[in-house]
Amino acid sequence: MDLELLVDDRELRGPAARKLYSLGVKLVSKRLPVGDFVVSGRIGLERKTAADFESSIVDGRLFSQAQEMVAAFEAPLLAVVGSGFSRLQPSSIRGAEISLATDFRIPVFHFNSEDELAEFLHALVSQKSKAKKELALRYEKKTFTLAERQRFVVESFPGIGPHHAKALLRHFKTIERLFTAGEKELQEVNGVGPERAKEIRRVASSAYEE
Repeated sequence: MDLELLVDDRELRGPAARKLYSLGVKLVSKRLPVGDFVVSGRIGLERKTAADFESSIVDGRLFSQAQEMVAAFEAPLLAVVGSGFSRLQPSSIRGAEISLATDFRIPVFHFNSEDELAEFLHALVSQKSKAKKELALRYEKKTFTLAERQRFVVESFPGIGPHHAKALLRHFKTIERLFTAGEKELQEVNGVGPERAKEIRRVASSAYEE
């Protein structure tokens, strides 16, 4: 049985890809707009080192990437290789993983090494190849609707996930009204307490500085 895996060309020379090749997996390389490994038309995996996972939480990239994964794949997965977290407390890492699981339905898998990740992908490809579904070579990043773009903007605020973003947009109707709302008005939205309201106002009203 031939095993095939679509891999981003930037990952092709990495240790996980080399291990997959040694395990007999045929690697089909192309530049992927979303994810690093595509198992099938519905399953895509984003690979991060522990340091990159931590940095993506700090700078907010993690949840925008999560939204892109959810838009592109029916079953998105996130793999974190290594455990050298140094910038965030374990509770912050755990909180991000909970948000990924509950708000985006993206399970997070931890691996000690690239070889472990490769073995996981090998097992996943072996299991899914039994379904005999064609490898998605032409999948593309989904074009967001206006509502999805509006939620994407609101979710960029610290502490605001999909649930709170929808609640805020339902209440204020437009992003413009949301951005000009005061702290007390923001707190009228269920789940938006003083701290979240204060942070939204701080981000919306502060002068831009590089």
